[in-house]
Amino acid sequence: MRNLSHCLRTDHTVKLLSLCFASNTLVCLNEGAPQKSSSPAAPSQEYKKVSTNQKVMYKIFGKELPTPRLLTPSDPIFQTSQMKRGLKQRKSDEHILEEIQKDIISCVQANDRKCIETNMQRVNEVLYGKGVTMQAREEFLVKYGCAPYDDAILDRIISFGKPIMDIGAGNGQWSKALSDRVEGRAVKDQKKTMMRDYVVAYDDGSAIPLNTEIYHKLTQPARDYFFKVQTMDGVSAVKQIKNRGRILLLVYPPPGKMAIDIVKSYAEFPENDLIVLVGEGVGGANGSKELFDYLRSVDEDGNIWVLLESMNVPEVEGGGKGFEKVFIFQKIKTK
Repeated sequence: MRNLSHCLRTDHTVKLLSLCFASNTLVCLNEGAPQKSSSPAAPSQEYKKVSTNQKVMYKIFGKELPTPRLLTPSDPIFQTSQMKRGLKQRKSDEHILEEIQKDIISCVQANDRKCIETNMQRVNEVLYGKGVTMQAREEFLVKYGCAPYDDAILDRIISFGKPIMDIGAGNGQWSKALSDRVEGRAVKDQKKTMMRDYVVAYDDGSAIPLNTEIYHKLTQPARDYFFKVQTMDGVSAVKQIKNRGRILLLVYPPPGKMAIDIVKSYAEFPENDLIVLVGEGVGGANGSKELFDYLRSVDEDGNIWVLLESMNVPEVEGGGKGFEKVFIFQKIKTK
């Protein structure tokens, strides 16, 4: 489900890349029932709304708001100053890309391959930073997909001690990293058994970022970084009995209804109470305003999502100018 169009964070770039990568290069231009989780925590003094004084300190001095905390409709978690600056820069970059697009069209009409390559490098630098090569971007996508992880992020997800389902998994890079991390810990702790299919991954196959004909299962990159991804839409996967009680992992979901539909379906079941969302906030490349409003409100069933933690993703060459974060939410009942 991780279409490269939203990995690139602008529709203009897709048009550019489609002109230049028609050649034979990068197309980028469980089943065991999980253990049941404990009942969701009831609201307590541990989970508090942000005070007026804390809001003032955040707005004036940029002081971090405390976690865990109950979210309210006005909570700025999805509209930080970093995100606002990023969106402003992205608008500026889109105008630059429009001009480069005109140059590339001229290059294509002249059948000038060198001109095309030069302008594609310009695209790369606008999107991902000065000096970032197309090879570096490709290597990033192979290892991480659309968003990078590090050991701290993987360990935090694993720390909940619950099995994981990765929805919209693409080629399954996050699932592979998490699975390897869990297996490594089991070996280190000399545990003889671990739960079958501790990590499961699903994607409807409509928009895989990397061409599976090039990166097929016999290639080294696929062996090193890809995971067994089952073909299924996210809502259907979430509703399967065998997936109840798992952590819901959504890494860089596309813009639109996909993420909110999955989150609402996930929340229908009492044992489903942990979401890890990796992406940008309001106005960014991921999800929808409806998703972010939902996570900051009490739903019709009396569920509210507590922000347990937000983590920065690591800066990795080829990762681009995104401002995604890792958001970890726990569902609690208010009634």
